[in-house]
Amino acid sequence: MHPGRRLALAVILAAPLAARAAQSARGAPVVYYALGDSTALGVGAEQGGGYPARLARKLEQGGVPVRFTNVGVSGATVAELRRDQVPKAIAGHPALVTLCIGINDLMQDRKLADFSRDLEIAADFLRRTQAIVVISTIPDLSLSPSAKGAPPSLARRIDAYNAAIALIAERHGFAVADVHGATRRALRDRGAELFAKDGFHPSAAGYELWAEAMWPTLERAVVAPRVQARRPAPAPDR
Repeated sequence: MHPGRRLALAVILAAPLAARAAQSARGAPVVYYALGDSTALGVGAEQGGGYPARLARKLEQGGVPVRFTNVGVSGATVAELRRDQVPKAIAGHPALVTLCIGINDLMQDRKLADFSRDLEIAADFLRRTQAIVVISTIPDLSLSPSAKGAPPSLARRIDAYNAAIALIAERHGFAVADVHGATRRALRDRGAELFAKDGFHPSAAGYELWAEAMWPTLERAVVAPRVQARRPAPAPDR
């Protein structure tokens, strides 16, 4: 990372935490930033957006008001996410961040070591925001119509990327939503329905499945603490 950009990020991270403390108060909106690629934006969906927009609606329906900002960029690699999206998220003082990245790195045949290095840098800065960070594993794109005839090495490379994602998430205290594992059977059984006409991006049904796979993780991390905070304190013993 360029020294000037690293310094700018450090200054942002050193800003007062008052805004994040205020939004954590009971009933205050959760500032939610979504980072990622075209799947964060919902490319391929006829309606409803990508998985982040669907998660934001699920949070609202669960009684958690949300201030939602999506800074995902179609075609983004992890290096571009680190350079362009992470500073925007940091400047927004999020309480919640969701992230899925790596699909374009896979398509560009980037080395696992390079992907891991850039994700590690991005994760280090996101960790310092003190936000709840939920990172999604990469769905099994080897089951997509566009991957028909692809070599078995594609599935192995996706597994390797996901192992790196899980390891980095654990190291930084992020929650991992195993979308790869949670959706694999559905992708096998309902593949045509879950992908857009291009055979690569999810359809609206595919994004809904993705959001459903991530939802239990968000529910535990965000909704459950809010519900607990609303409960009246027990009466003192006399």
